[in-house]
Amino acid sequence: MVSTKTALSALWLTLTCFVIFGCFILKNQVHDLERELSRINQNIAQDVKNIHVLKAEWGRLNTPERLRKLAMEHGSLNKIRAEQIINYSALPFENESSSIAVAKNGSKEYKKLVKQER
Repeated sequence: MVSTKTALSALWLTLTCFVIFGCFILKNQVHDLERELSRINQNIAQDVKNIHVLKAEWGRLNTPERLRKLAMEHGSLNKIRAEQIINYSALPFENESSSIAVAKNGSKEYKKLVKQER
C-alpha cells in the first residue's frame, strides 16, 4: 500500500511540475506576442502620421495656382490643328506598309504626315 501511495504522490508531483513548466512557457509566449503587438501598433501609429504628412504635401502640390504656374513654365504645347486629326482606319499597322495605307486612305493630310515621318 505504501508503494501505491508513493507512486501516486510521485505521479501528482510530476504532473504538477509539467503544468507549472507549461504555464511558464505559455507566459513567455504571451509576453513575446504582447511585445510584438506593441511594436506593430507603434508602426501603425507612425504610418498614420506619415499618411497625414503625405496628404498635406499632396494638398499643397495640387493647388490650382501651382499647377497653372508649372503648366505655363514647362508646358510648351501648341493648339491642335485640324490637319493633325486623322481617322483610326488611316493609321498604318505593323503588318501593312505605309504605302498600302496611303493608297487606301488617299487623303492629302495623311500623305503629308507619312512623308514627314520618313
